[in-house]
Amino acid sequence: MTLPVQSTHGQVTDARIAEVVGTCKRYGKSSIIALAGVPGTGKSHVGRIAAQRVAGDPLRVREVQFHQSTTYEEFVEGLRIDASGAIVQEPGLFLEWNDLAWDNPELNWVLLIEELSRANVSAVLGELMTFIEDRTRPFTSTYSRRPIRVASNLVILSTYNPSDRSALDIDNALLRRLRVINFPADSAQLADMLGARLPDPVLKRLAALFSSVERQHPEDFQDMMPFGHGIFAEVQQERPDLHELWRERIRYMLRRPLVQPHPFTDAIEAAYPWKDAGYSEP
Repeated sequence: MTLPVQSTHGQVTDARIAEVVGTCKRYGKSSIIALAGVPGTGKSHVGRIAAQRVAGDPLRVREVQFHQSTTYEEFVEGLRIDASGAIVQEPGLFLEWNDLAWDNPELNWVLLIEELSRANVSAVLGELMTFIEDRTRPFTSTYSRRPIRVASNLVILSTYNPSDRSALDIDNALLRRLRVINFPADSAQLADMLGARLPDPVLKRLAALFSSVERQHPEDFQDMMPFGHGIFAEVQQERPDLHELWRERIRYMLRRPLVQPHPFTDAIEAAYPWKDAGYSEP
């Protein structure tokens, strides 16, 4: 069950939510709507709110997170051993949600897949790769051998990080079935999020961090920035929060033992003044 998202988002974030809702309504009957962005760009937050708005009820939104061990049997349909020890066919969470959508055709249903690219997506989706796109045709399920059509009132919304190595394995067949909405680090959303908590000079310095890195790495900024504005979501005040964020999180994203530093390390270190515990905006 998905609980309602309590949100204090502002104007810019509202516009992003509306964009995702509009895309789902236009193309959700034939495509997977994919929100692509590095960690902390708000795609999961926006995706959950948009999913609830599309469905009209949080109880008609189901969330699942893909990972390296996610299988077709878990997602679509597989074999299970029941309490008596017998082997039985059992629908995966996709078929469960699809059946509910068919049983209630007047309502919208949403399946929200987090970290889409972490799994071997082509193997997990199987024949759904074709039939999500063309919902007029049935396919025969692998284990129960029943005919299945993907419900037209079922929207598949997903998120993924384009900088993940696993994202490089997304093949052209899947890309043709995605409607990708990019979620870059956004200084305007940063102001939406923190404007009531931090003074204007601090907000400007945080925004300058992103703009400085983007100027130095314009081609790679959107897909390779190691974090987005959402990393600052828990900041309540300049000191000590911004220094502790550096000490406990950001520096480990940039430099790790036995691994080459992140390509943006020098630019981020130069633009982040709160590395020193005593720093405060003048």
